[in-house]
Amino acid sequence: MPTVLDSFMAVLALFPYFLEALAILFIGKFAFDLTTPGIKDDRELSESRNPAFGVFWAGYMGGLALAIAGALGSLGPSILDNVVDLATSGLAAIVLLRLSMALGQWAVLKGFNVSKEIVEDRNLGAGFAFAGLFLSSGLVIAGVMSGRSDTWATMALDILVYWAAGQALLGGAWLVYRLFTGYNVHLTIGEGNNAAAGLSLGGFFVAMGVILKAALTNAGSELGPELLITLVVGVVGILLLALARLLTTLVLLPRIKLADEVSRQGNLAAGAVSATVYIAVALLLGSLVASQLM
Repeated sequence: MPTVLDSFMAVLALFPYFLEALAILFIGKFAFDLTTPGIKDDRELSESRNPAFGVFWAGYMGGLALAIAGALGSLGPSILDNVVDLATSGLAAIVLLRLSMALGQWAVLKGFNVSKEIVEDRNLGAGFAFAGLFLSSGLVIAGVMSGRSDTWATMALDILVYWAAGQALLGGAWLVYRLFTGYNVHLTIGEGNNAAAGLSLGGFFVAMGVILKAALTNAGSELGPELLITLVVGVVGILLLALARLLTTLVLLPRIKLADEVSRQGNLAAGAVSATVYIAVALLLGSLVASQLM
């Protein structure tokens, strides 16, 4: 039976990995600064007190922390291998999250220029949308990083393929989301500067990230079967989230028109309820999927 001292020493042995992960997190922050030269985080947070940037930046850092945490879940018995694997996975997570940001601007939040929406317009809705996208990408990367591969080449291929599959499913989820919301999401958040709509969309992205992480966790190098599982879980998740929106409107909140409250009224409380329902459904489905696939 382990003693208190044994437990303390076991936790203490993990501390070097924590310090390494923390260092990678700081490197990710500097990488963010280097790749967004038009945005100065200290100025936006302190001088401008820009809430849109605060949400945007918090989403990026949270997504990066989730991605790095995925690598921490696959530590082996060799200390040297763990240090090298964590460094490699962490740097890959930084690159993939930055690619996710660029891909999100190009394919999902098309036309949403970060400097304009976040800095110039202080668009809180866009901040919520981007934050949700960052967190969902971080969850996807965390799932990708949790597996172990036999060789470096196999690991690189697995990471790239699973990340691409996760991004493709996020893009598909975005297309479906636009169909069942009942309003023009892009216009409402962009030109309308609607924080409620952005919060609802951000919650939806996070929910999809939770589902995809569950599907991708501990995925091996047998790409065919693993991708099929990810596709099935992702499609089922999208359908359940759409159903959750319908049930919220018809059953949970039958006396209000949720789409109208979010899009026309800009009701932040309604946006929060919408986002929470998505995430609640995703947590239930994700837990069930994880329990069966692990």
